[in-house]
Amino acid sequence: MKMVLVTGASSGIGKEFARQFAYRGYNLLLVSRREELLAELQKEFIDEYHINVDYLACDLSINPKQVYDYCTEKGYEITVLVNNAGYGDYGSFIKSDLEKDLGMIELNNKALVALTYYFIQDMKKLGFGHVINVGSVASFMPGPYMAVYYATKAFVMSFSMALREELRKDNIKVSVLCPAPTKSDFWEVANGKTSSVYDNVFARSVVDAAKTGYALFETNKPYLIDGLPYKIMISIVRHMPLELAARTIGYLQSKTKKKA
Repeated sequence: MKMVLVTGASSGIGKEFARQFAYRGYNLLLVSRREELLAELQKEFIDEYHINVDYLACDLSINPKQVYDYCTEKGYEITVLVNNAGYGDYGSFIKSDLEKDLGMIELNNKALVALTYYFIQDMKKLGFGHVINVGSVASFMPGPYMAVYYATKAFVMSFSMALREELRKDNIKVSVLCPAPTKSDFWEVANGKTSSVYDNVFARSVVDAAKTGYALFETNKPYLIDGLPYKIMISIVRHMPLELAARTIGYLQSKTKKKA
């Protein structure tokens, strides 16, 4: 059975990304750590869209191969892989929780690379496929006070664009969704709360981000930045010297207020 695989599917952008495919009749495999939420989403999608939906609760930072083995066992052919699972952290690096930072690298980068590696082997045999990796506007710049998170998203962009070129002749697309800050539980996990400027003016909804992500599936764009203000911001920042970009982003990030 051909399936679309979405990681981090139990909430946020991942949940809405999965909904974009469900609405259009694609069968889904949903992956996240939160089994109860996955089960609820499975029932919702089956009842509303009348598609085949399966889920797997697992921690991708520990054993991403578990997902590939599950698909092999079930006979699922993954034609679209959405690597959405990830998290961030806010605060000065010198005061950060090192284990949390290393876990972030494991999930945001190592698991993404592993899943991509496993599933593109099968996509090549099928003769087609699409890998959509969820980066961030952070993919384009250094980010003081979220140094590791920004670096993981820069890795996602660099890795994806290199792989896109390698697979160009194999009819396998590789694209990157670059969401802006969204109204989701991201900041709860990151131990921070966005400033009122982000909350009230520039923050995007997860539905907006997911719609931009689905537009990547329908096109052959290498990446898409969600939200016009952020497209403008990135176009400016990319022309700055790196040190000036870091100083500018550091100033903006310093205005992010931590939760009490």
